[in-house]
Formats: sequence, structure tokens, C-alpha cells
Amino acid sequence: MKVIEGSAVGMRRARETQLADRSYPLAYLIFFCASLMFGVLAFGAVETWSASILEICASLLFTVMVVHKVCVSGARVRWNPLYPPMIGFAAIAAIQLILNMTAYRYETLVVFIQYVSYAMLMFIAAQIAIDERSCKILVVMFSIFGSAVAFFAICQNLSSTLRIYWLRTPAVDASIFGPYSNHDHYAGLMEMLTPLALVLSLSPLVQGGQRILAAFATVLMAGSIVLSLSRGGAISLLAELLVLFWMVSRVQKGTLARTRILVLVVALLAFLAFVGSPAMWRHLGHLQDVLRIDILRDSLRMVARRPILGWGLGAFPKTYPGFRSFYTAFFINAAHNDYIQVLVETGLAGFSYVVWFIIALYRSGLRGDSGDQAWRGILRVATLVGCTGILVHSFFDFNLQVPGNAALFYVFCALAAGLPANSDLLTSSGNPDLQERV
Repeated sequence: MKVIEGSAVGMRRARETQLADRSYPLAYLIFFCASLMFGVLAFGAVETWSASILEICASLLFTVMVVHKVCVSGARVRWNPLYPPMIGFAAIAAIQLILNMTAYRYETLVVFIQYVSYAMLMFIAAQIAIDERSCKILVVMFSIFGSAVAFFAICQNLSSTLRIYWLRTPAVDASIFGPYSNHDHYAGLMEMLTPLALVLSLSPLVQGGQRILAAFATVLMAGSIVLSLSRGGAISLLAELLVLFWMVSRVQKGTLARTRILVLVVALLAFLAFVGSPAMWRHLGHLQDVLRIDILRDSLRMVARRPILGWGLGAFPKTYPGFRSFYTAFFINAAHNDYIQVLVETGLAGFSYVVWFIIALYRSGLRGDSGDQAWRGILRVATLVGCTGILVHSFFDFNLQVPGNAALFYVFCALAAGLPANSDLLTSSGNPDLQERV
């Protein structure tokens, strides 16, 4: 009798522990999403106060999760194939600091701390997205958040205000759009968030009105990219649609999903025809930018001077004036090409880890696994497509120098590379999990 009672007590305690463990990931998830959303809404966390809050939130959540998951629960830490290149790149920055091989030590230290906070957020994302519920919450929350920001940005733009939130005037002349003082950075944000609603609208997880809402959110976010007048954003959006079309063609032999993509493109063009203007199309058609070509040429001369370890992480704004070959009244704070800037700041050593990172991202993100779960599959495909948009845009701009966008990018990379794949993502045959509804 005592044995039975003891067994019942043990089972009850195990059940209570299991329920407690399930509640922690939800609390982590809410705080995690709130931190990323704060970085976006606080002008992209480009100011010291907002960047510091984002870093503190990442550090707190990382510490609590490690203590609870590893020290208390004894849970196994989930591996991500992006960890080795991330650690290698951090080692390059550490060498620059330790050996004083940076042109501006303070700025290198500041950017290195930011980079460590991104790595913490990547680790948190890999541990949080462990089940269908977590993946579902991430997809739905960021789809709603992205559409809400896009709606606000369009309203703000149509009001012709020069103030962010109709309250704050940027310190310098800026092309504001949404919560950002730079329309290209807003486009970079939407490039990451749009695929979440887009992939959701194509999946069998939603039907009827829910599919229409997801499609509407897609058109709203994609339309805001074009309305922001970001040429790099428009090119990146097109690249995302092509990549998704190719991914859909790989896993589905029929034409239904591809037809839905074409319908969404037609709806997007109709939306732009209604809201846009002839001036918008003329601006998007003007692709020549002599200033950025000059910056690129000067940056390559900087690489030639220090090809191995570069000038120091984050040191580009301080070192570039000595190599500038043209006159301008503007302060050149970035190379307007994230790849060239990595070469300038960390040399070939750091750039090699960036190449490794991208290869590992697509090797893991595109792998086939028929045992993948529905919401995991949606999140994996959407984040991979979103990362593709930013990687294309990085040839024309510097979105990864904006903490709010960079934090979201690294989190999406961790999800795309760490979540299992699903070759049956957009088909429901043979997988009862796909019958779940939102």
C-alpha cells in the first residue's frame, strides 16, 4: 500500500514539475519577443539607451535560461550549426582587442558587446523553439506585429509628417518610414517579417478567413516595402518571392501553392497601384548611385592596406575619412555594403567566418526531413526566406549595423538553421499534424 501511495505521490510531483517546466518556456518566449519588438519600436535601437536596454534584456534572459535549463532542470542544451562560425568571428574581434589591433578600441569594444548580445539571443531562440506551441506563437506574434508596424508606417507616410510617431524629429535630415529614420532599414525589417505571413497563407494550417487575413498581412507588409521607396528593399522582396517559389516547387508537384503566390503578387501590385504614385515608380526605377560606388572603391583600398585582420570591428566610421576620395558634407558612417564593411573591419579572417556562417545557414535550412512538424516547418521556411532578403539587401545597404534589425536577423538565422526541415510543409497528405488549425 505504501509503495502504491509513494508511486502516486511521485507521479503527481513529476506531473507538477512537467507543468512547471512548460510554463517557463512560455514566460521566456513572451519576454524574448517583447525584447525583439522593443528593439524595433525604439527607432531600431540605434541610440545608446535603446541598444543598452536590448543588451541587458538579452543578458538577463540568457542568464536565467542557463541557470534554469542547465543548472536546475539539467536539460540538454540544443546545438545549432551556426555556433562555430559565430564563435570564430567573436575570436577575431577578441584578438583585435587583446592585441590592440584596432584603429578605435572603444568602438570595437562597444560593437563586440552588441555582437555577444546577438549570440545570446541566438542561443535563446534555439532553446525556446522546441515544440509546436512555441513555433506557432512565434509565427503568429511576429506576423501580427509586422502587419501592425506596416499599417502604422503607411499611415505615418500618408500623413506627410517629418516626425517619427508624429512626435520625434530625427537629429539629422532623414527619410523616415515607420519607427526608423532610414527607409532602407525599415525595408530590411519588413523583408524579415513578410515571409512569416506569406508562408502561413500558403500552408494548410489556415483556412477560409484565417488564410485571407494572412494574405492581407502579406500584402500590407510587402506593399510598405515598396512604398518606403527603398530600391534595395524592392530588389530583396523580389529575391524572396523567387526563392520561395523555388522552394515550393521543390516540395510540391502541383500548382496550387504557386498559383497562390502569383495571386498574392497580383494583389500586391493592385495595392501599390491604389496607394502609390508616379513619383514612387520613377524613384524605384532610378538605380544609379555614384556616391555608393565611390565609397565601395575607397573601402577596397582600405582592405588592401590591412587585408588579414582589418581595421577593427566597428572602426569604419572613424577610419574611412582618411581614405575618402571625394568631397561631401555628409558623415559616412557605413560602407553601405555589409560584406565590404566586414572585410574592412575584420579582414579576410573575419570574412571567412561570415562565408562559413552563410553556407551553414543554407546547408541546414534547405536540408530535407519528412518527419518535420507543421509549425516548425512554417517557421523554418519563413525565417530562411527572410534571412535571404536581408543577405541580398546587404549588398546595397547596412541593415546589419542597426541593432534592432541585426538582433532579429540572428534570431531568424538560428531558427532557420536549428529547426528540423519538412519536405511536406505545404502539403497535408500523410501528416495528421498539418490538420491542426490556428
